[in-house]
Amino acid sequence: MSEEKNVVILLREPPHGSLHPVEGLRMSVAISSDYDPITIAIKGAVYTFLKGSDKTIYQMHIEFLKEIDLDIFVDKKSVEELGLSKEDLIEEVEIIEHDDVLKKISEADLVIPF
Repeated sequence: MSEEKNVVILLREPPHGSLHPVEGLRMSVAISSDYDPITIAIKGAVYTFLKGSDKTIYQMHIEFLKEIDLDIFVDKKSVEELGLSKEDLIEEVEIIEHDDVLKKISEADLVIPF
């Protein structure tokens, strides 16, 4: 990538009733030509990655990020608080510990919340 900046795209809002997660994923794709963004879902944004949910408007973004080897992380604490498990989520995401989420955010040069 052209610059060595650590960019985090932080998805916070659920996919129902808003386009925040979709726009966050779109932002990850858009800046991937210049940076290696880290996409992280917390709180209600975890629902964005449920198996069996309608992902029509953003599945292509998930697939693109995986094709270019960019990770999509999901906060384990949020998963547990929502009563979900790894089996409820699509395989393209990686569940990480809450402390690791906080570390990635604190080490970022730029955090873009959605």
